[in-house]
Amino acid sequence: MKSGKLLWITGLSGSGKTTIASMVYSKVVKNFPNSIFIDGDTVRKEILGDHYDYDLEDRKKVAYRTSKLCEILTSQNMNVICATISLFHEIHDLNKRNIKNYYEIFINVDIEELVKRDSKGLYAKAKKGEINNVVGVDLPFDIPKSPFMIIENTTSDVSINEKSIDIIKRVGLY
Repeated sequence: MKSGKLLWITGLSGSGKTTIASMVYSKVVKNFPNSIFIDGDTVRKEILGDHYDYDLEDRKKVAYRTSKLCEILTSQNMNVICATISLFHEIHDLNKRNIKNYYEIFINVDIEELVKRDSKGLYAKAKKGEINNVVGVDLPFDIPKSPFMIIENTTSDVSINEKSIDIIKRVGLY
């Protein structure tokens, strides 16, 4: 049986991973209807029922379950575009071992820019002590060791559209 591709688009909150991933999906699905978009927040809330906390241990559990869902779908020849923080070497390694066509794409944005963007207000609340367990503030994260691609998303020199086209071409889904 053929195996689909997994585009594991990862980065910190506010990096643009969901925006980029959804644009990639909207372009890919036109030529590959066996494609699906998965957002980490949706998996946490809608599929897993938001029964998990945001501490490191529960984040790893959610990342593991997201990985397994993607593995099941790709094994059935689905192309999966997954936007998820999941910045854990053990999950990246798990994906590399278990998913034949795995493409790890790291959306890199420096923390100063993320704090400026702060679309969800997470960084501001964490810095005020109103919330904790924010990756990049009080939780450590593993920058991918050897991602397939690194997308620099700090400046607007290259549009999101161009970045999504670059991803699609590099993974062979054009």
